[in-house]
Amino acid sequence: MNIHKIFKIHVLLILCLIVSSQLAFAAEIKERMKQRLPVIADLKAKGIIGEDNKGYLGFVTSTRDQEAVIAAENEDRKTVYTYFANQQNTTVNVVEAIQAKRKAEKTEPGEYFQNPDGSWHKK
Repeated sequence: MNIHKIFKIHVLLILCLIVSSQLAFAAEIKERMKQRLPVIADLKAKGIIGEDNKGYLGFVTSTRDQEAVIAAENEDRKTVYTYFANQQNTTVNVVEAIQAKRKAEKTEPGEYFQNPDGSWHKK
């Protein structure tokens, strides 16, 4: 085997490792988010949290139940938004705005979402 073929094989192996590590990372985030979903749904139903105007979860009341869960969810959302921004060659702010609008539209009746002006509204 010549050096050129060996180099190509190494590059392909490295690319495969990068892709597989990204897929594994994405699967980990998806699983964490899935595990948090019951807690988040409960807090939304109680009116404690809602979808804020940047695409993250925010506290509607002064009650800070499950604050660590909310922080972890928001951290994972930021990671996902950053990934999508890089993929789409745009900024995280653009992705956040799109996600905020989408999440507000998907808010269930009785749950809260935040308008662009920062005010909370019950759907």
